[in-house]
Parts: sequence; structure tokens; C-alpha cells
Amino acid sequence: MDLNDSGIKEEVSNIISSLQKLLPKKKDIIFIAPDKSILTKLSDVHAEAKSVFPKCFVGAKLVIARDIMDKVKLVQSYNFSKTKETYKCFSHLIHKEMAAKNIDDGLIIDSMGSATATYKETMDDYEMRLTSKIKDLVSSETELVFEKESEKSISSVSCSIKDVDPNNLKLVTQWMYRVMPELSFGSELGLKPLSYPISPEFSVSTRYERPSFTLSSTISRIGFQVCLFKQFTPDLRISTILNESNRSSASIGLALHKSYENGSELKIFVDSQRCGGFTYQRDILFYEPHNEVRIIRLMASTLIDRQRRVRIGFGFNLDF
Repeated sequence: MDLNDSGIKEEVSNIISSLQKLLPKKKDIIFIAPDKSILTKLSDVHAEAKSVFPKCFVGAKLVIARDIMDKVKLVQSYNFSKTKETYKCFSHLIHKEMAAKNIDDGLIIDSMGSATATYKETMDDYEMRLTSKIKDLVSSETELVFEKESEKSISSVSCSIKDVDPNNLKLVTQWMYRVMPELSFGSELGLKPLSYPISPEFSVSTRYERPSFTLSSTISRIGFQVCLFKQFTPDLRISTILNESNRSSASIGLALHKSYENGSELKIFVDSQRCGGFTYQRDILFYEPHNEVRIIRLMASTLIDRQRRVRIGFGFNLDF
């Protein structure tokens, strides 16, 4: 068998091409400038400030998301770490805070065997959203949400039940009203009507926003938060969160989010508990001869805890 340079190069090129086809294709990302006329939901009252803080992780992490059919998506998440400890600079005082809001109809199946189905229907001024999550034969969660938006307010009523147990039935009402173009006021009331004793949860939130900064606060029975978000340039943001709860003393955290021209992002945080850390992510592009672009997102994380231990993590994110 004759071996020559051209033959070897052709074989190597075929192997590389086959491997590249296993990578996810790059999806078009459309950035839409925020429209200040759009009302802010109560669960998003602190969204800008809290999104600046990094989500540090420890060990190795692999996330694979693949669209199987038109409305079916498979999500596989693998964490390889000796510890399951997580550190949060702040707590969530509002129901479904920082949860995904733009949920499409369909079915999502993850690597843990859980299946989440979502159905939405619009009726006049109301939007009805039904979400059902089944973890296993005895563990499930179902939530029904009615949402209404007017010119100056947005309100919702949700009813959820876990594990088909009446004692876990929970009713939550959220309401957000725009007093002035820059100032909004909101409140939340949650309770379990079939549990005893009935202990309602109530919170009050305010939000003041300008084109370059946002100041928001929430007061509830379990604590309070004050969040300040500042946009210096289109690629540089900072935020500060003052947090206190009944279980911990007051703490303050500062975070920075920097975006670069090559598509990479850096998030750094420090807080008064002598903790700190950062996450860095970058998209690696692979170009094919037919003008197709395939992508791998690389993630790196470092966390310094209260004992001054340095924890390191790295991972990959693939979205087919």
C-alpha cells in the first residue's frame, strides 16, 4: 500500500470533518434593546442586578441540549464533583424569582428522568400557562398561572401542588403597578390554604429605573434586599446587593460583568463574608467548507469560600 502526503492529509481532513459534524451548529442570536415602556414583572424586579453575579460551580460540568422534535427538547446535565456545596451571595424573596419567563409550549426531558410539559393559551387580556413536571412515580409538581397585563400594571395568580398532596397546595398572587415612568410598586401574597396553621407570606417591592441604572428593594417577613445596577458602557456592568435575612446577618456583595469583542464574558464578585469568585466563558467556533459554523461553549469557574479555600471548576455547554 502506497502512502503519500496527499492521501494522509485527505484522511485526516475527513476525520476532522466527521468530528466537526458532531458539534452543535451556531444559532443566530438577536439582541433586542430593552424597551422601557414594557412593564416589569414582580419576579424580575431585581433581574438586572442579580444577573451580573456569576454562578460559580466546582468540579467538571457538561450540559447538552438537543431539539429532538418540533416541541420536544432533551437536556442532559452532568456534574462531576466530590461536593454538592453551593454558595449564594443573595437569597430569593419572591416566588419564581430569576426563573425562565419566555417558556414555549412543549416538552423538556432531562438526564435525571424528569419531564416538564408546558401549555400556554391566550384569552382576551389573560394568559394562561400550565406547567407540569414529573420527577418519578411519586414526585411531581403542577402549576397553573393566570396573568393579566394592562397599560400600567401586570398581575398574576398561580396555583401549584407538589406530589399530589393537598397540604402542599400553594396560592401566590403577584402585582406590579407603574406609579410613574421611572417608579414601580409591587406586592406578593402567598399561602397554603389547606395547611395548619395558615402562615401567609407577604412582601413589598419597589423599583426605580433610569437608562443607565436601576435601584430596587424588597421587604418580606424573612428579610430584605436592596439592589443597585449600573450600566457604564454597553460591555461593562456592575451591581451591588445588600441582603439580610432572619437566618443570617446583613451582607453586601459587589459584582462586575465584562463582555469582550471575541464573544467571551467575565463575571467577578466579592462580598463582605470574605468570599469571592469568577466565571469565564468563551465560544469556540469551527468553520466548515459549506459556510456552516459549529460551536462549543467553554466555561471556567473559581470560588473562594469563607475558609479561604480555592475551588476550581470547568465545563462545556453544547446546544444543538
